[in-house]
Amino acid sequence: MTKEPAPDQAGGGVSAYLELLGNRAAKPQLFPLHDEIVIGRDRQDALPSDQFVCIPQHTISRRHVRLRRRGAAWSVEDLHSSNGTFVNGERLLPGSWRELGDGDELALASTQLVFRSLVAPSAASMPTVIRKSVDATQYAPTTMPATMSVSAAHDATRGELEQSVLKLHAMAQVSIALGVVTDRETLSEKIMNFIFDLFPLAERAFILLRQSERDPPVPVAARRRNGAAEDPSQARLSHTIVDEVLNKKHAILSSDTLSDRHFASQDSIVSQAIRSAMCAPLIVGNEVLGLIQVDSSSDPHAFQEADLELLTGVCAETAVALKNFQLYTDIERLLDGFVRASVQAIEERDPVTAGHSFRVATYAESLAVALDRAAEPQLRRISFSKAQLREIRYAALLHDFGKVGVREHVLRKEKKLHHADMRLLEQRFRYARACMERHAFRGLAQRHIEEGWSAARFRSEKEGIEVQLLDEAGRLDAFLATIRSANEPAVKRGSPLPDLRDIVHYPCHDPDGLPLPLLEEHEVSALSLPKGCLTADERRQIEEHVVDSYSFLVLIPWTRDLSGVPAIAHGHHEKLDGSGYPMGLKGPQISVQTRILTICDIYDALTAGDRPYKKAVPVELALDIMREECDAGHIDGNLFQVFVDAQAWITS
Repeated sequence: MTKEPAPDQAGGGVSAYLELLGNRAAKPQLFPLHDEIVIGRDRQDALPSDQFVCIPQHTISRRHVRLRRRGAAWSVEDLHSSNGTFVNGERLLPGSWRELGDGDELALASTQLVFRSLVAPSAASMPTVIRKSVDATQYAPTTMPATMSVSAAHDATRGELEQSVLKLHAMAQVSIALGVVTDRETLSEKIMNFIFDLFPLAERAFILLRQSERDPPVPVAARRRNGAAEDPSQARLSHTIVDEVLNKKHAILSSDTLSDRHFASQDSIVSQAIRSAMCAPLIVGNEVLGLIQVDSSSDPHAFQEADLELLTGVCAETAVALKNFQLYTDIERLLDGFVRASVQAIEERDPVTAGHSFRVATYAESLAVALDRAAEPQLRRISFSKAQLREIRYAALLHDFGKVGVREHVLRKEKKLHHADMRLLEQRFRYARACMERHAFRGLAQRHIEEGWSAARFRSEKEGIEVQLLDEAGRLDAFLATIRSANEPAVKRGSPLPDLRDIVHYPCHDPDGLPLPLLEEHEVSALSLPKGCLTADERRQIEEHVVDSYSFLVLIPWTRDLSGVPAIAHGHHEKLDGSGYPMGLKGPQISVQTRILTICDIYDALTAGDRPYKKAVPVELALDIMREECDAGHIDGNLFQVFVDAQAWITS
C-alpha cells in the first residue's frame, strides 16, 4: 500500500484547484484546494466548508475521494467508493495514494474533474513592464504574468483568488486553443472569448491583421463584453495608437485616455468616450502580423501594467499560431499545385481522356457531402470532415497516376486491333486477292498451252475466271467489312458479335501453295472481345496501373489527415463481390471512400465526351448500366442511389 502523505505543515495556502467539466459554453466551475479536501455526495458537518466539495449526484458516494497536499505535490486517495475513482482512465486501488500532475483528469462515476496546479515561475524570472509601452519582442509564447505567481495566490482573498484562477484558466485555455485550432477565423473567435475572461473590466476588443507586410492592418474581429459582435469594417480605432504599436513594435497602455495628451485629441477616442485602452502587436521575429486592442469606456483605470503584460503574452502566442496557419496554408497550396501538375502530366499522355481525374474528384466530393441526405440511416450517420473531403479529393485526382507507366500504344488503344495491326490485316487481304488472281491466271495460261485453245476459247475461259475472281473479291470485301465491324468495342456485355468462322476457314494459298490464313489467332481473339477493346494481356498492363499508382503514392510522406490517400486510390477497381482487382477485396474490406471513388470513376468513364473507341453514353443509359452493376453485386447500391438522388454529376 502506498504510504499516506503527511499534510503540509505550512498550511493555509492554495497551490491548486479542481475544474469541474460540464457545459463548455458556461464558465468553468472551480474549487480551490487547501491542505486537504474530501469530495462526496452529502455535506460533512465534521469538515469545514473549505475542506469539502459537495457533488450531489447519486453515482457519487457519501465520502468518495480525498486529496492531500505535501509541499507543492498533491495526491489522491479513493475512500472505498461504490463506483470507483479513475485518474486518466486508470482506476485507483481504494486506500492507496496516487500523486497528481497538472492536467490530470479525475473521473468520479460520470463526473469529470481536472486537476490544475498553480505553481508558476518565480517573480524574479518575469519580464519587466514599462510604463505606457512594453517591448513585445521580449516575450516568448509561454510567458506567465507575475500577478499569477504562487505567492500572490497565497496572499489573495477568496474573491481575488477566484479572479486569479479564472485568469490562469483562461490563459491555459488560450494555449490549448492555439494548439487545436486550424483556421484563422476560429482562432479569432476563441481569442475574443478569452479576452473578456482575462480582463474582467474590458468592454470591447478588436483584432486587426495584415494580409502582407506591405498592407495596412484590417479589422477582422470586433466584440463587446455582452457578446454582441460588431462589424469589424465599421470599427473606429485610433490611428495614433495603431501606428505606434505597428511601427515601434511595442505594446501600449493608456489609463484615463481622455486626459492623456497623446490620445485625448483623437476623434475615435473622444466620440466613443474611451477611458482606458491597451494595445499589443502580433509579432513573430521582426514581422508584425497585426495587433489586439482592448478598451473600456467606463473605468479610467480598467487596466494595469500586469494586464498589459498578460495581453502581450497572449499576442505572442497568437502571433505564432497565425504564422503557423500562414505556413500551413502555403504548404497546402504547394501540395495542391503539385497534385494538379502531376495529374496534368498524366492526362497529357492521353489527351482523349483529359479532364477525367478532375471530374471524378468533383463528383466524389459532391457524393461524400450528400451522404447526410441519404435515405439509408446507416449512411446518414457518416460525416466527412473538411480534412477527410480533401483526402477523398486527392485520392480521386491521383487514382490513375500509375498510367504513367503504361505503354502509350496500349493506353491510347482505340479499337480492338491496334491501328498498325489493322493496316497490316488490310494489306494481307490485298495480298490474298493478288495471290488468287496470280493462281487463277497462271492456271489459265497453263491449260491454254497444254490444250491448245483457240483464241475464242481462251477469251471465253478468261472471262469466266474474271467473273469468279470478281465474286471472290466481293467476298473478301465483305469479310473485311465484317472485321471492321467486329473491331468496334462494345460498351457493355451482351452486344451481338459478328461471325468470323467463314473468314477463319476461308481457303487461300500463297504463291508457293502454302495456306494463307486471312486472320491470325491473336486477331480472332481480339475481335471476339465481348466488351471494350483490350486483350487479356493489354488489360493486365492497364490493371497494373492501380498497383503502380499505390507504389507511387505510398512514397509520399502524407500528413496524418491525408494518410488514407494511397489506400483509397488503390481500391477504386475493386468490386463488392470480390471480382475486382488488384486484390480481389470483398464487401466490408472496401472503405466507403473507395466505394465513392469507384462509382464516380465508372460514371465519368461512361459519360465522358466522345472518344475514338466509344461514343459518349447518355446520362440515363449510363445510370441504367450502373444499376446493372449494382444488381450484379459489383458496386454499392445504397451509395449509388445517393449519387442519383443528389445528381452529384451536376456541378456549378
